[in-house]
Amino acid sequence: MQVNNDDERKWYLATKVLTSGLDATEQAEWETLKNDLTFQQEFTLIEKYWSKLDTLPYQQIDPEKDWKIIRDRVQQQVPLQRQRVAMPWLRYAAIIVVCMAVSFFVGSRMRNGLFSSGNQQLTTIEAPAGSKTYITLPDSSRVWLNAKSKISFDENFGIDNRYLKLEGEAFFDVVKKKVPFRVETPLYTVAVLGTAFNITAYGDNDYISTTLVRGLVNIELHEENGEANIIQLKPNEKILVSRMIKGSESASYVYGIKRGIDAENETSWKDGWLSVNGESLYELARKIERLYDVKINFENEELKKYRYTGRLRQLSLEQVLKALALTSPVEFTIDEKNVTLRENQATKSKYRSLQTP
Repeated sequence: MQVNNDDERKWYLATKVLTSGLDATEQAEWETLKNDLTFQQEFTLIEKYWSKLDTLPYQQIDPEKDWKIIRDRVQQQVPLQRQRVAMPWLRYAAIIVVCMAVSFFVGSRMRNGLFSSGNQQLTTIEAPAGSKTYITLPDSSRVWLNAKSKISFDENFGIDNRYLKLEGEAFFDVVKKKVPFRVETPLYTVAVLGTAFNITAYGDNDYISTTLVRGLVNIELHEENGEANIIQLKPNEKILVSRMIKGSESASYVYGIKRGIDAENETSWKDGWLSVNGESLYELARKIERLYDVKINFENEELKKYRYTGRLRQLSLEQVLKALALTSPVEFTIDEKNVTLRENQATKSKYRSLQTP
């Protein structure tokens, strides 16, 4: 490999130090770089996070391949004519990517749900409030996690099982295999072989829903008698499930199926859209809280009943709130992480409040 730029040469050698190792000539070059204190500080930080990957419970890490992916992805973000002057930025971006890789595969031990009660090592991947996460699972299936969501799976995922647990919202693009792919939620289990679907299972929602984009999915509702009530979804269908009696431990459910929906629109959040379809401002406020990691307070209870349909780019918090103010009698104030919504009396007569069913 020919590397002409001195700065790039340093990081080419750093790559080999972390992966395949240096030959005698390269080792001599590496020794001279020990006098470059700035470079050594940056490399020490990368080395620190890189070394942690070997100790994580994610079993399919290929250090040399993964390092190349990190380098390639970072460099693709900069046009070729700018790469020479942008290398300091690329180094810091590489550090960020390595840190992200570490955060994606932080393990925790859990003993509930669909997992064995033995001492299984579990991996938990989380997207905190205010962010979204994309990951590729050990079986090559892809997952987009919406804000304030997480999935958990055991160390044998992709080997002898494809079981995982979801809290929050996620879009799954599942690779077809003989072993069923199963997602456990608090109210039901979704079972597939290979398909694309979205699940919304936030703990503060009154319902859990699954929307199918392609393929087929089985929704397994577990009744009190131990039997499973299986409901099959087809593309562009959506199921909403809730307990018959809120707060009850009884496994009795009420559910409804919507057909002929626009599944692509309903799952557009993963592509940076904020979509609503007849949702109340109260429901929309919860989405905004998770997306922007804020708390929304209502000065007027009537505001919660306004309903919205449409799609908006996930821009800044202020821009989203301004869009609401243009389409309904809403005023807002932002105080750090607190948002207050109130009725705009001057424009209220232009709008009609729809009662929540």
